[in-house]
Amino acid sequence: MRHWLITTTLNNNLLKAKLPPLLAALPDLEITFVSDRVGPPMERVKWVVPPPWLRKLTGRLISREIILWKEISDKKIERVMVYNAVPHLMLAHPAARFFKKKLDVHLIAGRLDLDFAGRPDVMVNRVVRKLNNPKWIESWVRKIAFEYCDRLFVPGCRARDFLLSCGVAPGKIVNIHSAVDPNVYCSDGRERNIDVLIIANLQKRKRPELTVKILEGVLAKKPDARFVWIGDGHMRDDVRYLVENSTIRGATELVVHTDDVLSYDRRAKVYLLNSISEGLSCATMEAMAAGVVPVTSDAGDMAEVVRTGETGELILDGDKAEPYVEAICRLLSDEGTRNKFAAAGRELIIREHSFEAVTKAWRDLESASR
Repeated sequence: MRHWLITTTLNNNLLKAKLPPLLAALPDLEITFVSDRVGPPMERVKWVVPPPWLRKLTGRLISREIILWKEISDKKIERVMVYNAVPHLMLAHPAARFFKKKLDVHLIAGRLDLDFAGRPDVMVNRVVRKLNNPKWIESWVRKIAFEYCDRLFVPGCRARDFLLSCGVAPGKIVNIHSAVDPNVYCSDGRERNIDVLIIANLQKRKRPELTVKILEGVLAKKPDARFVWIGDGHMRDDVRYLVENSTIRGATELVVHTDDVLSYDRRAKVYLLNSISEGLSCATMEAMAAGVVPVTSDAGDMAEVVRTGETGELILDGDKAEPYVEAICRLLSDEGTRNKFAAAGRELIIREHSFEAVTKAWRDLESASR
């Protein structure tokens, strides 16, 4: 058996979109997963978290660092895999280097994982968001990624081009991202009575103020339109205030948390994402697999799946509300085009981002590296 160690902050996206195809591709792989909480029972996965007493004594990050040193020191661990550079690459690197273990990083946020000093406010990590100019952190994680990491996983071509422009050898860059199970994320024939669906963490880089302006514009042109906005985050109260003081108040359902996003995907016509930065949104791909047509900003690697005139509408002038409003209203008014885009979008996800496709990509990668 092979033994890898994975570390990151555990989330449902990782559990359902990344681990299953990896485990399916490598039946001889066992994983030690170091995180902030224990995940559900999974064959060949051992969950390791800092004990409460250690976390209370040393804090969240230092307790994780201590556990990482202990687990990485195990002779059977041959590779350490990190999802997100900040802070997880910074935490795993010292032990991986000391014990001479191969180190991989998955740049989930694409370029933003290594290029954030100029806009710290759009980072997910709350420590970075509070710094005026975290150039030293950016320089640190770039040095680790470029000089020590064995492989850098990217969500698409733009992130790959950024790494190439930084001098990273092409052979170190791997394009493998999240997977969607099309047998789960599919239409079930129910009525699509949600005109616009938004699924987004309520944070600065998702530009919720712009989202409200877009929905206001759609409602002005289509007074019977109905919206659902799913998400939580540090801007939750701000978003609620914006909606309650907007014309969209009576047309918008705010959902802080749900374990059944799929039911909303199956009822939606258009999926809206107007982020200032992205990797490759897994929520968008899940919606597409379920038959929703995306209208998104041209951020990060979204062009990998959102192709104007084919699978949806990619908004190039993404800082203004009008282009989104026009694209959404066109799609809501033309069911034939919307159905055509929905079918093409699902086919693309099955072909390039399904469990089967990503499992094959992992299998081919590991076969070529042996």
